[in-house]
Amino acid sequence: MPILADTGCPRYSEGAFTLLNEAKEDDLCTPFRKLFTLTVNAFHRVSLATQPVPLDIDAAWPAAINPSPGARERATSLTGALQRSFFDTRNRKLKFSPRFAEKPANLKPDLVLMLHHNKDANKNQPSVYWKDVRIPIEVKRNFHSEGDIIVQMSGYAEAILMEQFDRKFVITVSLSATHCRLFHWDSVSYHVSELIDIHKNPILFIRCIARLLMMTPAELGYDEHFSNAGRVLSGEEVTTTLIVRESSIRRYLDRELGSEEMPVPSEMARSMLLELDTENFLSESKLEGMLFHRYTRVWRGREVTDVKEWKTGPTRVVKQSWIEDTRHCEGYFYKLTTNIPTICSLVFMEECDRTRTYRSRVAERDVLGCLRATGQKPCQGANTEAEGKLLDFRPNPLQERVLLRFVFEEEYRPLSKASNSLEVLAATVHWIEGLIALDRLGIVHRNISYSNLMLPAIDHGSCAPDRSPNVAKIIDLGLAHRKDPQGSNGLLPRSLGATSSVVAAPTDDQKCLPEALAPQNARAPQQHHPIPGTLPFIALDLTRQLQRRSKTGLIEHALHHDVESVFWVLVYFCLLRAQDSGMALLTDTLDQLISPKIGVVVATKWDIISWREILANFVGPFSELKAFLEAFADYYHECSRNNEPIDAQKVLSIAIEQRDKLAEDAREKSCANDGSPAATDNASSP
Repeated sequence: MPILADTGCPRYSEGAFTLLNEAKEDDLCTPFRKLFTLTVNAFHRVSLATQPVPLDIDAAWPAAINPSPGARERATSLTGALQRSFFDTRNRKLKFSPRFAEKPANLKPDLVLMLHHNKDANKNQPSVYWKDVRIPIEVKRNFHSEGDIIVQMSGYAEAILMEQFDRKFVITVSLSATHCRLFHWDSVSYHVSELIDIHKNPILFIRCIARLLMMTPAELGYDEHFSNAGRVLSGEEVTTTLIVRESSIRRYLDRELGSEEMPVPSEMARSMLLELDTENFLSESKLEGMLFHRYTRVWRGREVTDVKEWKTGPTRVVKQSWIEDTRHCEGYFYKLTTNIPTICSLVFMEECDRTRTYRSRVAERDVLGCLRATGQKPCQGANTEAEGKLLDFRPNPLQERVLLRFVFEEEYRPLSKASNSLEVLAATVHWIEGLIALDRLGIVHRNISYSNLMLPAIDHGSCAPDRSPNVAKIIDLGLAHRKDPQGSNGLLPRSLGATSSVVAAPTDDQKCLPEALAPQNARAPQQHHPIPGTLPFIALDLTRQLQRRSKTGLIEHALHHDVESVFWVLVYFCLLRAQDSGMALLTDTLDQLISPKIGVVVATKWDIISWREILANFVGPFSELKAFLEAFADYYHECSRNNEPIDAQKVLSIAIEQRDKLAEDAREKSCANDGSPAATDNASSP
């Protein structure tokens, strides 16, 4: 090829790469980058053009454009195809976007394949962002400590999956003076390619690098349900839309589709186009140091009702999550709870993708179309133990995940937006009523937390909150489970049920419900993650069981645990809002309640519910809640002395009583301020 006549081209025949065996680690990046740059300019732009039908690989990477006509007319962004180039980043700490401002920029891959607009303008750009990285590359002198390399690359994969919300998996590359290996990372695990000897098989090595350059956004893991998937660069203000197509809702995510549960054909399925607010996530999982998890994200989005004129309709809430396929389908719980006003209303759900789909393809083919995958994962070096934890983090090594998207009817207000104690107590009544209604359907929520208890969409203040058509909501049924069907009093068909008991250390042969007890074409899902909820809000009894779970068989989660979690949410809320008081007792208690150390949390919860000084000293704008909290604590200890669980109906009665007292106080204060006769009469009465 003519470009190979360039005198600056490194030549294998002249020993350009055979001498890499003796090079220092820092000296490897420059020749590798030159080789990869040559591959960009020569392999896929020259050799492919000589084929009968030239392959335009740039067609898959046009610059991002705003989907709405008006935004396109106002846009001043660059047009044309985006450039893909390799950059030396070993001395640069890659930055995160503002929504991850708390994460330190301490990750420095040696080389990265990046997108940019002008290939000549950013050779020395001052900042590099994870949003622009397509493939990170780690360069070592040799592969004697592959465990160390894997731990480093897991950090890169985590950064990309966190930063790039439209990405489903990540490919990383490890290089040494003699060898190359590729990795595929997703929300479950990682696949490893065979080890390539770049001197014995240089053609295969070049083919792999070229294949990475030729990949489309979808092949690199981008989800093309999002507009401009993989093509919005850092600093660009481009509207993102998402199309969601309705899927039929099945009971179990890992069950083979039966004749009665066939998915809706794509041409008949409902769909919705949503303009997402990607700058202000309603919720986003940010689990520090955890690579394999759900990557749950929640957006606010306006439904696009007219694409041509770009008219938008009601605001929706969109939730996306990689759910374990051993679970009940979360959408099925929303289907069952349609008539419970306290549970958020589902418009529809889409079952988008599965990690199993990729894994089954890799098992019979290969990683990139030219490179065989191996089942043997390297594990050696100083970080062998840490690398092993990457594989052992999941409770079930065979676990797979399903990408689900949910569209909910409307957005509700978080508890942080509460205006007064009366509104919070009115919402508390709704939440407890909702939990009781779930229990009657045989459902245990298992994840009552500060972020999952919502206020009504409209603040009704003190005006008859119990009679308002807008009630407080309980959201997120992702960890919900069925009660033991044997104890459901005939309310549930056995085919729906699996015990809500969670095994602290499940084994491969453990079942929630024996297959022999289930009718034909129905079975119970397998055990799932043993931690039932968020630590500061888990019932004290469950928290103690988790503390000694190595000695515990089953952790039973029931209605009374969820009701107690409402108490802990209110305690946390009051402590949070009392921070401005500067009272050391309250600030220290809050720090201990949210501690990652379970022993500290257990001791703190016991102090709160037993030592009345903490509850009695609640100050701040919501100090009026302490009457309910103290009444609950008294009832909790009464039940403990009698060795019986708290009764949800009794707690509901306490909440109603305290709400009505606050409502009456508010009415009297309002009358007194107005100077009405009722106020005078009340003031003169004994």
